[in-house]
Amino acid sequence: MREGNLILINNEIFKVEEIDLKGSAKAHKTVSLKLRSIPEGKFKEITLNHEDKVDEAVVVHRKAAYSYSDGDSHYFADPETFEQYPLRKELVGGKEIFLKEELDIHIVFYQDAPIEAVFPKRVRLKVANADKGVHGGGETTFKKARLENGMEIDVPQFVVENDIVEVDTDTGHYVDRVQE
Repeated sequence: MREGNLILINNEIFKVEEIDLKGSAKAHKTVSLKLRSIPEGKFKEITLNHEDKVDEAVVVHRKAAYSYSDGDSHYFADPETFEQYPLRKELVGGKEIFLKEELDIHIVFYQDAPIEAVFPKRVRLKVANADKGVHGGGETTFKKARLENGMEIDVPQFVVENDIVEVDTDTGHYVDRVQE
């Protein structure tokens, strides 16, 4: 078992977020797991003994590109078959801000139903506007920039309007400027 695995407990799917092994070689080892329920997103902690069995959820990952959103769902299209996959907003996991046309993600299916949207670690976004740099500011001095999606982030002094930057989808922080 590894962090990121999807497991079944009492017919519910959980994503393993953290694993903590306890015990010694002579004593019976226990495993403490921090789990997140899929798709609800609620956290739960459990402890397993060495004899406890856990089933891994059999899931299918499908690549899909963002198409559009309506009141309750986001719609993604399979790039090969053009089949549309509606995902309830809660399945996107609060990352709606990063959705833009044709963004490729992976949709996780369990028993033919979508259960999770997996975003790329980084997305590229255009800088809509950026504050003026501080005179004498170096590469470690940051300023505010607003991105094409309305998100405001801290960027280095050299980033200017119309630059393309990479943003970490987990933290929402600037990663790099893209040279095209």
